[in-house]
Amino acid sequence: MNKTIKKTNKIKPESKLEPKSKAKEISDEREQQLATELQLISLLRENPDILIRHPELLTVIEVSHQSGSAVSLIERQVTALREQIEIKEKRLVELMDVARDNQRLAKTSHRLAIDLLATHDVDDVISIVLDTFKTELSADHAVVKLFSEDTELIEQSAGLFVDVKDGALKAFKTMLQHKNTVCGKSTKEQKIYMFEEKAEQIKSVAIIPLIAGANLGLIGLGAENVQRFNASMGTEFLAHVGELVSASLAGHLEN
Repeated sequence: MNKTIKKTNKIKPESKLEPKSKAKEISDEREQQLATELQLISLLRENPDILIRHPELLTVIEVSHQSGSAVSLIERQVTALREQIEIKEKRLVELMDVARDNQRLAKTSHRLAIDLLATHDVDDVISIVLDTFKTELSADHAVVKLFSEDTELIEQSAGLFVDVKDGALKAFKTMLQHKNTVCGKSTKEQKIYMFEEKAEQIKSVAIIPLIAGANLGLIGLGAENVQRFNASMGTEFLAHVGELVSASLAGHLEN
């Protein structure tokens, strides 16, 4: 009886294939890394000014001290870091200046509130307000206009009281409706109404509405420096002062 012999293919153990597969993977990765490095070297050679055009790279590149060229790059890194430090120091100084200015304004507001509590009449209030704005806010010109329907009072007040029905007040309608303090955005009509013959001298303006239930009037601040009152300035302090003055005036006007 003939025996049938089955041929079987011998399969090499996987354990013998793994080292070759891993070696190939490592080789492929190394080749890819080398190709990338060659591309980078070529890029740097073709663009020797790339670090000048992108100085931010100098702060993240790590370089050893083994060659002269490396020292040059490190010096550039130090320069870039020094510039960043100078910018941060300048910003810190600016923040400290803002903090000191805010502290000064807070003291001014507190002192004004105390002074207003001690006033006896409208004239006292106006005197304190005008003095505060000229000394504490460096306003070259400060004026208060109070609204009234009393013709005799208007004539006797030397410009302090104005006719509430005056058509010129239409220029302030939106400001009064929305209780908005305006800084650096006054119209020509507003400036002329508030400062009259001095309007031409004034280059920057702040206008504060006085409102306590009803519209009481307006405070106008003018400066001959165009940057003294500008649209970028915050109006919180001026609005707060307006509220203090309005409350004080309302009490005296009712008496």
